[in-house]
Amino acid sequence: MILGAGMSGLCMAIELKRAGVHDFVILEKSAGLGGTWWDNRYPGAQVDVPAPLYSFSFAPNPLWKRRFADAAEIQAYMLACAQAQGVLPHIRFGTTLRSASFDERSDRWQLCTAADEPFDAQFFVCSTGPLSRLRWPDVPGLNDYRGRRLHSSRWDAGLALQGQRVGVIGTGSTACQLIPPLAQVAAQLHVFQRTANWVLPRLDRPYNALDRALVRLPLYARAVRAFWFNVLEMGRRGFEEGSFMRRAMLANAARHLQRQVSDAALRERLTPPYALGCKRLVYSNEFYPALMQPNVELVTDAISRVTATGIVTVDGAGQLTERPLDVLVCATGFDVQHSLAEMHITGRNGQTLDSAFADGPVAQLGLTVAGFPNLFLMLGPNTATGHTSTLLYIEPGVRWAVRAMQEVARRGLRSIDIKAAVMQAYNDGLQARLAGSVWAGCRSWYRSDSGRVIAIFPGFTREYVKAVEDQRFEDFVFA
Repeated sequence: MILGAGMSGLCMAIELKRAGVHDFVILEKSAGLGGTWWDNRYPGAQVDVPAPLYSFSFAPNPLWKRRFADAAEIQAYMLACAQAQGVLPHIRFGTTLRSASFDERSDRWQLCTAADEPFDAQFFVCSTGPLSRLRWPDVPGLNDYRGRRLHSSRWDAGLALQGQRVGVIGTGSTACQLIPPLAQVAAQLHVFQRTANWVLPRLDRPYNALDRALVRLPLYARAVRAFWFNVLEMGRRGFEEGSFMRRAMLANAARHLQRQVSDAALRERLTPPYALGCKRLVYSNEFYPALMQPNVELVTDAISRVTATGIVTVDGAGQLTERPLDVLVCATGFDVQHSLAEMHITGRNGQTLDSAFADGPVAQLGLTVAGFPNLFLMLGPNTATGHTSTLLYIEPGVRWAVRAMQEVARRGLRSIDIKAAVMQAYNDGLQARLAGSVWAGCRSWYRSDSGRVIAIFPGFTREYVKAVEDQRFEDFVFA
């Protein structure tokens, strides 16, 4: 059983087929394939890493239109991969999983959908990803608003914004993509910023016929992919205090802000108060110019409450100001800490995944959780990256999960489970590294409510890949 038809679920399905395994089902709650790229259809939605690195290593895409692909292109690429590999017949769209319980008598997972349809599976691959459960802003009166309210990840393509008074809460990666196209059509756009983000220029360009012809050559495609891999790995150095790359990135960000924002007071409000890399970096050439348009206002006063007709803010002197709105857009991201909370997942001895994650999600290399045999998490705890493509972390995890399934079969046994002591030791070391890192220095979705960094892997990509590939079966319990 594979839960979720996003990038990781698709990769798992393809890898299973390549291994000769065809007895699997993918449950997808949405009406179509794509995961993040099905849900996020807001204007301006793009990937924030170069497209050659946002395709599977085994399936380079010669059809990218530009270096930073938009959501529709990525979803089309995923659909083409699914069709080519015969994955689509395995997917049950519009199907939500309600519960999954490990039966210790049979060593199998018993699963049930929201429609009470039962499934029985030896292995359960949870590929919902960390960015699947949307998060609304925690502001008083949000439900009192009587205008049109929507979350950026549930965009209404039929929404007409021409001549409307629009408010956007958030200035993170999504908001920075969304705000420029909204500024072009809204009569008035109010952008509510809690904390400024580091914004760097996006080295985007359209791909021409020659680009698309060359990438069909395997050697060229591998060279382009390797080039961007190494460029982004160098960018990872920018998260290290005192490094040359950090100084270069800070200078680049400062120049970008200086060039695009002529108003010194506005530049001050757009300067982050935390270290570069503590939150996910934003790459945009359009965000700053959008804020300079006469119909756009950057609001940095705190939101006091939402009313039936707009948003009330309070300044440092306690002065209240209400801004009337016709449409309220919440670009406030996802609840990473509780991304699996909507499902009831039970492992050995009746332990629930919620209880195992009580102090924040924890897993061995983000893949396996002690006490939950035959469960594999894709893009699980501490596998996010602030500098490169998530596909570089998905592929090794998928390959290892399939290898683990094959090892269970080779031994003639029924289950595999990470030893609790091994998982604890790994995560103790991980948290020790993260405690002294840039990611521990500010509030972000990388951290749990307790302050523990639960999303980011602190090292480089090759380190993670090697750690996954070098896992020893002696560290697991087979039964």
